[in-house]
Amino acid sequence: MLRGVSVLLALAPLLSCGSGDPTEPLPLYTVAPVGGIQLSAPAGSELRQPIQIEVRDPTGQPAKGVAVVFRIVSGHGAALSDTLVATNADGIGLTRLRLGISRDSVVVAGSVRGQEDRGVTFRVLASAPAELFAVQPASFSSGDTIALRGTRLADPAGGGSDVFFGTVRGRIVGDPTDTLLRAVAPPCLPGGSVSVSVRSGSAATNGLPAVAVSKSAPLALAAGEGITVRGTDAGCLRLTTPGQRFLLAPQFANYVDTVPAQRSFTLAVDAASTTVALDDSSRRAAHARGSSAAPPSARDELDRALRAAERDVARDVLAAPPETEPRSDEPSPRDVPDVPSARAPTIPPPVLGNVRSFRVLARLDGTAFGTVSARLRYAGDNILVYEDVNAPAPLTDSTMTTLGDLFDRTLYPIDASTFGAESDIDANGRVIVLMTPMVNALTPATQCSGNGFVPGYFFGIDLDTRNKNSNRGEIFFAFVPDPRGDRSCPHRLEDVLGLLPATFLHEFQHMISFNQHVLVRRASTEAVWLNEALSHVAEELGARHYDERAGRPPNAQLPDSSLPFLRGDLENAVLYLSAPSVSSVTAFEDFGTLAERGAAWLFLRWLGAQKGDGVYGRLAQTALRGGQNVELAAGETFPALFGDFTMALYADSLVGLPRSAVPPRLRLGKRSLRELFAGVLGLDVYPLAVRLAPFSGNATTATMLQGTATYFQLFVQPGGVTVRLTGPGGAPLPAGLVPQLGVYRIP
Repeated sequence: MLRGVSVLLALAPLLSCGSGDPTEPLPLYTVAPVGGIQLSAPAGSELRQPIQIEVRDPTGQPAKGVAVVFRIVSGHGAALSDTLVATNADGIGLTRLRLGISRDSVVVAGSVRGQEDRGVTFRVLASAPAELFAVQPASFSSGDTIALRGTRLADPAGGGSDVFFGTVRGRIVGDPTDTLLRAVAPPCLPGGSVSVSVRSGSAATNGLPAVAVSKSAPLALAAGEGITVRGTDAGCLRLTTPGQRFLLAPQFANYVDTVPAQRSFTLAVDAASTTVALDDSSRRAAHARGSSAAPPSARDELDRALRAAERDVARDVLAAPPETEPRSDEPSPRDVPDVPSARAPTIPPPVLGNVRSFRVLARLDGTAFGTVSARLRYAGDNILVYEDVNAPAPLTDSTMTTLGDLFDRTLYPIDASTFGAESDIDANGRVIVLMTPMVNALTPATQCSGNGFVPGYFFGIDLDTRNKNSNRGEIFFAFVPDPRGDRSCPHRLEDVLGLLPATFLHEFQHMISFNQHVLVRRASTEAVWLNEALSHVAEELGARHYDERAGRPPNAQLPDSSLPFLRGDLENAVLYLSAPSVSSVTAFEDFGTLAERGAAWLFLRWLGAQKGDGVYGRLAQTALRGGQNVELAAGETFPALFGDFTMALYADSLVGLPRSAVPPRLRLGKRSLRELFAGVLGLDVYPLAVRLAPFSGNATTATMLQGTATYFQLFVQPGGVTVRLTGPGGAPLPAGLVPQLGVYRIP
């Protein structure tokens, strides 16, 4: 396996000022606030808008990739989401501020690192916090409706409020006001003392003590309403109205990066039970029934090698000591990674026709390289396109211009504006697209039909300046037209033009993620499941761009220009939904089967629908990984998010239910999945696997892993039913699995 070496030390001279001389004066950057410097938010909440500054180079152009330092000058208990960031393509550096619980005003300073005397100061006034005064009555049972009185209980941004009984969310009924909320105590609430609190937007109130009476009450849900329940092993969940239909979704909502040991659970409905066993052999058998058990594709093999090598590079970054000691008034190296203070203005691009050499992978396992010569065919503001001089079917000038403009003016801004800035270790201010038949040749022609092929990739060792095979720059490697199949299987020009845009968006996200996690923040690479999910989101953003540009009504057919970006994600989603209990959102097999990628993409698609596209940038621009990253970016616990996501997979696409009747929390975007599956893939049947909940004598067995759910439909019989979720023989399930049960009343 390839090893990166001391990338941090090697990068610093290249990045700091475009020269190897550390004594050379830094260029003076102009810094201006964006969105004002006098801000306010309730104490204890997160500022609604980020604190952000615009950095311009000496020529007046936005300075991309410049290190910006933020620090809190004063303000008790306040915290920043990031103290060091890289400016994006628009020259914007931003951080987020959470105020302390006291009403102290907060002063935040932001500047280009090394030019703190030319920075900007922000003043944030802490207004009165959301506060809870009374819980009435102070003693209640599950299913009781209680009144909560206080101030600022309704989210001023219109995002809704939540009531928590300890860590369990209750259901708000009626229309909340700033001074009054009514909520139903959640089912299966343990008896005894419990703290009741309200979250209004990003602000949480104080908790008030109350007493929960351990008493089972029938669960009453309105049609189309759902709730996630914990602690159902005591027979506390009762459904009593005959004829009502419910979706029951047992789930393990933990997010450990590794596949867990063997587990099992029992879903009991009255005297009947469904035992779900968790073991690797069952998982393999389940995969054997679907396409995810097929041998790894060429692209899968390459992904495995690339991502593994990048983890090695990241470890070397973490092991490398900082280049210099921080000043006394700056955060320590543990808080602020040693990234460049500033960069020289972008140099002009090379002259068209210029020829240079590149090191290119020659084996899928990442262990062999070759050298190619390539000619610069396109130079844009963000992209340089080089074409191998030995390309079997060189692109015409007009085709190259069209393709280059697509990369430069459409695809690059989609990713950069969503996820953040890539690195610029070659100080050219641009990403290189290298089109070479060596990418084609990674897969022999004899294997293309069964093993697929690689249309393109990004490799993190190109950002390791000490690796002998590093190109010391940001490069996306792309395959080329080869209609006669001279280098591998034949590829027509239209095939290349159809596949490259989505592939670039996918791989460019990986490039940005590597920069934001490893080079900027000296952290580990992102967890595989989340890194891949973000790259699949990037593909969908391409589809959305062309959908919105077409200007069609929301229920109109997607334009043909959107389909190449979305088709693969939807195909992966079908694989996942047809067997949702065997493909985990959070525990990929190796580097992810197609079904697992579909699962993770759907989860982030739902998350973006709830939190807005800004959540994707927060997920990319951080040192956190996996589930912890999701929790901070979303402002909610992962089990709460996962519970509603599992129900949304069902409720989002019910036949005959108007879109407006689906609660926003249970939607996966503006278009329902059923609509997308029908319009893009021609599927008439929604593929989510749902079985009937068993009754006496009809027990069944299945498999389930962490980060998965199993779906059952229950018809309530006369006399009602009691639902239990337990371990084998009625034993409690291990808390580490985070077992919970989604309950949704089917309209």
